[in-house]
Amino acid sequence: MDKVGNPLDVYKMIYARATNYNRQFGKGISVYNPGDTRMFQSITNPTLQTLINTFFQSDNIKYIYSDLAYTNNGILALMDIKEQNIERLKSLHGIISDGVHKVEFVEEQVNTLFVGLVNPEDKIHYENVKSFQDRIVNVNVPYILDFNTEVSIYLNKFGEQIKKKFLPRVLENFAKIIISTRLDNTCPTAKKWIDSEKYSKHIDKDLFLLKMDVYTGKIPGWLHEEDVKKFDKKTRKNMLQESEYEGRKGFSGRQSISLFGEFYLKHQNSGNIITMNDLKDFFEQKNKNFSKFIPEGFIESIEHLYDYNVLQEVKEAIYHFNEEQIKRDIGNYLYAVNFEFGDKIKNQYTGDTIEVSEDYLKNFEAIYLGTTSTLKQRKSFRAEVQDEYVRKTLAQDIKLHKMKLFDTEQFISLFDKYIKSLKENSLSPFINNENFRRALQDYETPAFNTYDRKIKNDISLLLENLNCKFNYSKEGARQISIYVLDKKLASSF
Repeated sequence: MDKVGNPLDVYKMIYARATNYNRQFGKGISVYNPGDTRMFQSITNPTLQTLINTFFQSDNIKYIYSDLAYTNNGILALMDIKEQNIERLKSLHGIISDGVHKVEFVEEQVNTLFVGLVNPEDKIHYENVKSFQDRIVNVNVPYILDFNTEVSIYLNKFGEQIKKKFLPRVLENFAKIIISTRLDNTCPTAKKWIDSEKYSKHIDKDLFLLKMDVYTGKIPGWLHEEDVKKFDKKTRKNMLQESEYEGRKGFSGRQSISLFGEFYLKHQNSGNIITMNDLKDFFEQKNKNFSKFIPEGFIESIEHLYDYNVLQEVKEAIYHFNEEQIKRDIGNYLYAVNFEFGDKIKNQYTGDTIEVSEDYLKNFEAIYLGTTSTLKQRKSFRAEVQDEYVRKTLAQDIKLHKMKLFDTEQFISLFDKYIKSLKENSLSPFINNENFRRALQDYETPAFNTYDRKIKNDISLLLENLNCKFNYSKEGARQISIYVLDKKLASSF
């Protein structure tokens, strides 16, 4: 200020300089593994030192610094406190305390974030050093709880091509079995949310399978609608908070990769696709060693959920109904529910003439409520539908936003539930049809041509949809279809 006079001129003398970070050369980011040799020699630059001496006409200014200066304003990381890294950590004692390091006779300021990746058994190297205790912040890094991430690790380690070797869902189920060893069976929020007995065919008694889906950000499709509604922000927040105390036991990342490698190599050279039965057999053979890790009954539970999911896939794949007629039926019901019994009306949305009666409404409602529904249940359903139609669909969507009935939220919701109900029964004609099963076995053989056209068309549709919608190969689709029929899964769920 004394020289330039104007404060703004001072700012003109300030220049920003880019900082380069290069992990490969240790600039800004230095990562040391246990086997990396320690460096004791100071870093100098004779050419630059000569220029400095010439410029200042003195050799009092030294261009010298340590390897720690490379990470000033950056990060120095120790990967595992073992071997050479034990001494590295101890040598950081004074720097962590004061931020100052002596290089020959020169004091060097070190402003670095020190990070150490520590296994629990390696804490003995520093936890009894009192001066470290109030200067080290421990951050627990739990084992992975998201099965999709666990699968990504397998793919990164063994290659993306391994997915082709597995039937869909089987690779994910391997990861789920591994993750089950890392979860805590005390889950008050999940147990308060749903009644596990109600879903005994879908999940395990400890609700691990439910938690795994929630941890991936997904609500499972087998949950009843009333339970989906109960999953509010508070429930989600509490479950995620509970997850912070999980992942501290069970199979480690290294053990997981080792187990998967053993399992995959066992089937790598076989010409068969890896199935759920192969997965189950592998863990049952290991049961004596793994019984203390894998929760009791978990493998059976994951098999039940797998069976349920593949059954839904096969049902959807073989489903083919007249969806235009379904849309007309829903449109007629939404209109008719606003009139009295005995009224004969013409629907302004479909143009159909309807005679409103208890039987007419009851037959439609059976799709949603079942044929054994009571009059009280049907009246409650009608009241809810009519209330939403008058309050939102008609008043807001149609009149205010000029939407067509078939594009409204209420119509789409009813349509989805209608389709879901029809799909539930889509497999019924084929369950006890031995010709259908034999035709599946004979698919893509000369014998397949001997079956009637309807069976051939149904099987072609089934396998094509499994391929397009659920990523099965043709052989995988054929195998899973026979699996569903042979296990009589349609009668189990």
